[in-house]
Amino acid sequence: MQIRRFSSELKIKIPGNHPGLYGVPIQLRRGQVPLEKLEALARRVNGMPLLLNAELQVEAMYFDPHACIEEHAADHPILFLVIHGQGTVRIGGPAGETRDIQAGDAVLWPAHTDHTVWTGDEELHAIVINAFQDKAAH
Repeated sequence: MQIRRFSSELKIKIPGNHPGLYGVPIQLRRGQVPLEKLEALARRVNGMPLLLNAELQVEAMYFDPHACIEEHAADHPILFLVIHGQGTVRIGGPAGETRDIQAGDAVLWPAHTDHTVWTGDEELHAIVINAFQDKAAH
């Protein structure tokens, strides 16, 4: 049995221009990190993420009040599951659709589409599932 704790006391700052955004990797694709670097990764991210032979990556994200994730697009779809708090999400760039989100909401960010999330006075916690495209199928 493998168990990966992802509670907020294990969070680390997410690199880049994302003020107030922290995360904990829950699951990584096996082979994503070379074997010789796994121990260093486990120390850096407060424990070893679960490693699967799957085209998925799962992480917990923790947004402080007045935090944001820089607007960007990914080459794969992403499922953003809000498990605590509330915030705002925008999909489609500055003129895109903007919606308030709260615990219990699931947001799908399509591949190649700009997206961002920000918080007001409340924090927000989410589980993020990256669904990588199987390159062999293309």
